[in-house]
Amino acid sequence: MTTFALTVEEVAAYLKLAPVTVYRELVKRRLPGFKVGNQWRIRKDILDEWIEERSGWQKRFDRLWTDFQKQGRRQGVTEDSVAREVTAARKAKH
Repeated sequence: MTTFALTVEEVAAYLKLAPVTVYRELVKRRLPGFKVGNQWRIRKDILDEWIEERSGWQKRFDRLWTDFQKQGRRQGVTEDSVAREVTAARKAKH
């Protein structure tokens, strides 16, 4: 069964934070959540999107990869030449 909404305790464990920190961030609207009665709930899919947006790792990776590809094309680097270099480095390591 897929979990739709997480409790504060589940989010705290997921993010490796103290529950009080999760409560504080929810109250300050720094974490996406909603209340059911007097208890907070956080949708896991929205939390995952929130994490991804804030980490920015995908954007950094895409930018680095694009720069690498451009530089490689200018210097005549191909996938085959990279594969040969990796193979040679592995052999030299042993």
